Amino acid sequence: MKSQKKYKIGNKTFLYNESDLINLHETFCLMTDEEFMENILDILHFSIYVCFVKDLKTKEILSDEGILHQLSHLTQEKTKKYVNVKEIRKNFDFLLDIQEGFYTFPQTN
Repeated sequence: MKSQKKYKIGNKTFLYNESDLINLHETFCLMTDEEFMENILDILHFSIYVCFVKDLKTKEILSDEGILHQLSHLTQEKTKKYVNVKEIRKNFDFLLDIQEGFYTFPQTN
């Protein structure tokens, strides 16, 4: 049975499963570029969550070269032609890697 872990934000308690996050990252990394594009909204959602749990710096996620900014370009027909999916995936593979115990949830109230 998978073990659920908890964290709190304000008065709300949220659950997550570390092994599910690890497996999802691996699944996304093993996808072809075509599969990656077909699943871009799920990948973007996963990425937002992992950026939070890893407490990544704003520059790494929101700047012009940030992973969330770049992934969001892949959701738009008019902007995806201006970004390099292979570079985005390399950045995704590196930045959003989940290693057991190598992150902590930020303290939030």
